[in-house]
Amino acid sequence: MRILLVVDQDLFVPDLNFVFGEAEIGGPAAIISLTRLRPEFYRLKPDRNVFRERTAKEAVHELGHTFGLVHCRNSSCVMFFSNSLLDTDRKKNDFCSACRRKLFTIR
Repeated sequence: MRILLVVDQDLFVPDLNFVFGEAEIGGPAAIISLTRLRPEFYRLKPDRNVFRERTAKEAVHELGHTFGLVHCRNSSCVMFFSNSLLDTDRKKNDFCSACRRKLFTIR
């Protein structure tokens, strides 16, 4: 069983200005923040579809960590590290073939 905590508060970790989420590799739980995923945070027009897509990507990414996956070098893979919202928007909401293989090997 995995637990995903979803909060509407900005998240921070040492050495980073902010994070969209956090999870321990192989741990039972993950957390994501909705705050910086909303276009309104950047003074843009609200867009429910963009917000939902970003939320799904970050949720899958952090849950991927709980299943033992690390960050991927493939910039279109959902496990790619999002250093900015542009990275989140650019990547897909699914695992690349290499991460998918690892996911099914780990389990």
